Amino acid sequence: MKSEQRRGLLYVLLGAIAFSLGGLFVKLMPWPAMPVSGGRCIFSSIVIYLYIRFSGHKLRFNKTVLLGAVFVSAMLVCYVTSMKYTTAANAIVLEYTAPIFIILFEALIFKKKPKKIDLIVSLLVFAGILIVVSEGLGKGNLKGDLIALLSGVFYAFTIMLNDFEDGDPLSSVFLGHFMTIFIGLPSIVSESDFSLPTLLLLAALGIFQAGAGYSLLTAGLRLCEPLADSLVASIEPVLNPILVAIFYKEYVSARTMLGAFIVIASIAFYNILSLKAAEDEIK
Repeated sequence: MKSEQRRGLLYVLLGAIAFSLGGLFVKLMPWPAMPVSGGRCIFSSIVIYLYIRFSGHKLRFNKTVLLGAVFVSAMLVCYVTSMKYTTAANAIVLEYTAPIFIILFEALIFKKKPKKIDLIVSLLVFAGILIVVSEGLGKGNLKGDLIALLSGVFYAFTIMLNDFEDGDPLSSVFLGHFMTIFIGLPSIVSESDFSLPTLLLLAALGIFQAGAGYSLLTAGLRLCEPLADSLVASIEPVLNPILVAIFYKEYVSARTMLGAFIVIASIAFYNILSLKAAEDEIK
């Protein structure tokens, strides 16, 4: 493996670890979801802008990029909200279902007939979702689970728009974070707890978890193979609930772990097959 690719994998790994801190930091924040969403984006948008500036990437403004920014913003708010209403394991696993929504939307909107493997993986993921969500029915977590699924929907739309010819993922991410500041601003001003620990936690959530996470992942994508990137990035949905369990003492049942395993394993397997098929087509 070339040193450039190794560096790319390191960036992706560090980005995945940074993203994994999201569940723990959001759980520890004393504020509700909306001010947390807007507050962390104050810091993350600065980090992402600095990355754009120093990487030489040019910001693009068009309808596709702006619509992508709207979906990014909605995804960010749903992610934080779901973390507040359900377990970190449920929130991250249900957001991770985005590829399955892409299969569904492509079939409904673009009339793209799903392949056999698409249908098999979709059924497996759906079974995993049912197991995960059923656990929350008796514990009052259903609202958070549904919001987490909605986050997956917005994530799917974001990915689909990025594939458009005039799409630009980095521009959409930056504008989406910037947009979220203004959405959360009214609720930030109404908060009363502006203690140093709270502000430091919010800054860490924005600078390291979101800002550095997106920047490192983007930098890594430019240097390493998509398949390796996909496998390393799969660390996030596994590490996120583990950190919450260790430092926040939020544990999940064996049933939730089974559902989470089915979802993560199915999508990781699907990503591997899709990327290999794409590589074969190029050859």
